[in-house]
Amino acid sequence: MLHKFFIIPEWLIILLLSLNYQLCFAQQNDAELINQQTIIEVSKDKLVQTFSFEIRIYNRAGDKYAEISIPFDKINKISGIEASITDNSGNEVQKLRKKDIIERSLSSDISFYDDTYVKEFTMRNHTYPYTLKYSFCMESSQFWTITNWFPVIAYKVPTRQATLKLSTPSGYHIIYHSNQIDNPKIDSVSGRIDYLWQTSYTNTIIPETWSASLQQFIPYVEIVPENFNYVYPGSNKSWESFGNWNLSLLGGLDDLPLNEKFIIHSLTDTIQDEKAKIRVLFRRLQDETRYINVSIKTGGMRPYPASYVAEKKYGDCKALTNYFKSCLSVIGVNAFYTAINSGDENKAIDTSFPSQQFNHVILFVPTKQDTLWIDCTSNLAFGYIGTFIQNRPALVMANNTSSLVMTPGLECVDVMETRKIKAKINAEGVMKADFSYACRGEKYELLSYLKSEASETQRSHYLSNNLVVPGFQLDDYSILTPERDTPEIKFEYTASSEKMMKEYGNESLLKIISLGYLYLEDPKKRKLPVQIDFPVYRIDSCEYEIPANYAISAIPKNISLHSDYGEYQANFQIKDHTIQIIKQIKINPGSYPLDDYPDFYGFIKRILESENSFYITLKNI
Repeated sequence: MLHKFFIIPEWLIILLLSLNYQLCFAQQNDAELINQQTIIEVSKDKLVQTFSFEIRIYNRAGDKYAEISIPFDKINKISGIEASITDNSGNEVQKLRKKDIIERSLSSDISFYDDTYVKEFTMRNHTYPYTLKYSFCMESSQFWTITNWFPVIAYKVPTRQATLKLSTPSGYHIIYHSNQIDNPKIDSVSGRIDYLWQTSYTNTIIPETWSASLQQFIPYVEIVPENFNYVYPGSNKSWESFGNWNLSLLGGLDDLPLNEKFIIHSLTDTIQDEKAKIRVLFRRLQDETRYINVSIKTGGMRPYPASYVAEKKYGDCKALTNYFKSCLSVIGVNAFYTAINSGDENKAIDTSFPSQQFNHVILFVPTKQDTLWIDCTSNLAFGYIGTFIQNRPALVMANNTSSLVMTPGLECVDVMETRKIKAKINAEGVMKADFSYACRGEKYELLSYLKSEASETQRSHYLSNNLVVPGFQLDDYSILTPERDTPEIKFEYTASSEKMMKEYGNESLLKIISLGYLYLEDPKKRKLPVQIDFPVYRIDSCEYEIPANYAISAIPKNISLHSDYGEYQANFQIKDHTIQIIKQIKINPGSYPLDDYPDFYGFIKRILESENSFYITLKNI
């Protein structure tokens, strides 16, 4: 048999590899950012940015990436919006029309923010794959930052190629911070300096249990001018100079009407204790004002005057904080306007890169007794350090002495969850149980929100699916109103289950209610390090009343586990015809590299194996 050998041209190899690459992406992803380009030109008093995107949509689930929103305001103006769709053969099948662009206020129901808008449009095709291309220009007359460039549209969507080009006049000094990107190429041409960053994002990531903030694993570049002029001249040379500029924005905004000052004095003049005075005014803030959620990044940096909030009774974090700072000033309490990066994730900031890396504002109030961190948007207990601001750097602003200060971290006593269970098993093996929770920390925040903000339908649905023990049917519940300044809330419910006891001939096995399941990825599949921002601390006190037609044959052995990651204990005893159980689990906060994950996983696995093995053996009499 005669074989023929052919030399395959290089161009054909490249084409075949490219087609195979695209097919792989099509099978694995709903969409892909084929190309993203950002071109920025800085002149003396203007910043012009041109953005272009090319997104390939592979299926119906990827259509959400064809819904485009572009925020803007009176300082950052949008122009030149263009968009089109091409099919899989590269033919243009749609083009954006001007009437397809919808412009609306970001807070259309509140005139307080009628200067912040968004332009929106959606373009889809009925056959897949298709490619959406769109571009626009943003021109800024004033700016304190040049760009926060994140060339990723979603963590699970790959970016094949992204380019950032920056052109500045010679002698114009910038400061930049980059992550997962090489240093830029720098050229000097015709009295200007050009910077070029290039990157891709093909090893997409997905969140895992207790994983660190995903932001640290994606490419981005943040660029700020060394000196700038936004309302007032400012500088990013140091945290001190950046803080001074922030304080200059507050100048003249602490004015309060005379009647407001009169009310403040009438509420506090008879109180001697300084902290008690602050508490009274904080309660008034909570009772008489409401929070409008507008981010610093879209709502600007300068708050509305204290007098505005006094009159309108609402504001964003900047406005409410400035207002409350002004109220405290009336009674001689010195409070400090403080910027912080709040949220469920404790995202790291680059402490060596003075700049606007924050999304929230709170008050730092040192008193003779202790130090208060007051979130003026919070409806929770006075002085409570929430999971959303705990244990992270905050920029405390003071004239010529602004600096980063760590907020206190939550400790076990601050996050403790205690649960008391009284369970009865009837002659048919059906368990009916009364549950009583006392919750602090994360669950205190959650239940307080459900109590005050959610509808009855939303509340019962959430509780049934998330807080009621799996396998139990919710019969009745109540969330008790917490004491005003106690960071704890109680949740009580009754539930029943037919799944807790199984019969095996003359014997029955009674399953012990678990402390709560902790799902972790197998070490072979885990890709991200562990970050536990605050401790886990749960205590169960249980009583199981056994019916008279059963005798107790055996109970589990006591167990105690200890490791660097935490501890776990379970103790069992029989008292008359009742089984009493006390269990507790502590998991320490901390950051653990991927190399330590097998040990951490092993500790949690031992706990879960113990919880799953706890059965009481009963014998029919």
